[in-house]
Amino acid sequence: MRRFAFFAFLVLGSLLALAQVTPEAAQLLERARSVLGGAALTNLKTYREVTTNIYYTADGKEESRIVTLLLVDFVNSRVRLEIYDPQSLNNANPIPLALQQYSPQESFFWSRETSLRPLPARERELLRSSLYTGWLGLKYGSSNRERASVTQGSLRNQAGRLLTVSTQGWVSTYLFGSDGLLRGERLIITGVGESITFFDNFQTVEGIRVPQKWENYVDGVLAARGEVMEVEFNLTFTEADFFKPTR
Repeated sequence: MRRFAFFAFLVLGSLLALAQVTPEAAQLLERARSVLGGAALTNLKTYREVTTNIYYTADGKEESRIVTLLLVDFVNSRVRLEIYDPQSLNNANPIPLALQQYSPQESFFWSRETSLRPLPARERELLRSSLYTGWLGLKYGSSNRERASVTQGSLRNQAGRLLTVSTQGWVSTYLFGSDGLLRGERLIITGVGESITFFDNFQTVEGIRVPQKWENYVDGVLAARGEVMEVEFNLTFTEADFFKPTR
């Protein structure tokens, strides 16, 4: 009897864990993945993106521009972000102003002004989040989610179905349109606050719908806009792509 009671307890615990992802949330996650690319997105192994980023002051004036190179390696759970002065891209071999890299084994930061050093915990987590959040995070559909639920609501002035999902410790609140297409995402970032990003101008590249533009608000204030210049899928990354500076 005691063995049966213990077995029943384990079954009940498993059912409760499964119930953390509601059927409505699971259905919406699967639909969102399908709308963005289905199997092409699910099977995405690596991603390369070049983006122009425009940053704004609190009163809405343009403050600066940078170009970023983002490499996401889903197979090896590593992410690299290189930051460039837009003017330097006219050179044959532009050198980044700075770079950040995350992997489960080691994470580091480098810039022209500072020596190589470990990536601070907050920046490490932000870089790691590229594997699980944003539109790329929808590649997992309803699989391997810790919790997920759906409500009606809005992000800023855009209303629709809100899906809050927890993945690898990161909690995203996605906003979807009536067509199932991703419209926005809210993250609560330690030391930063509420970050809301809206996605726009989706273009299909190799069967995957990629947002070409985004707009980010931090605590209700416009912080940045971005426009994607290049995307590539399923490249074979080598150690040269994820090299570690010597100093």
